[in-house]
Amino acid sequence: MTVLRLYAREAGGRFEDLKHEMDLSECGGVCPAPGDHIMASWSGEAGTVWDVKGRYFKAKGFEDYIVLIVEERDARPDEIDLF
Repeated sequence: MTVLRLYAREAGGRFEDLKHEMDLSECGGVCPAPGDHIMASWSGEAGTVWDVKGRYFKAKGFEDYIVLIVEERDARPDEIDLF
């Protein structure tokens, strides 16, 4: 089973482990690529989106482990209907 582990880029350029893992099935069975958007959470009329900025394969020596570099943001009004 391929595991997607989420990281964010800190202001100094280093990566921060967000300690959040996802299965490929949560992304339609495909690995998100830079430029893709992941609907993270939703509550009422608001939501959170992760914009994928980068991805690294075979991180930490695990063949089925992929790191996604994401940037979290509030969903735009036109995206709310997607949640």
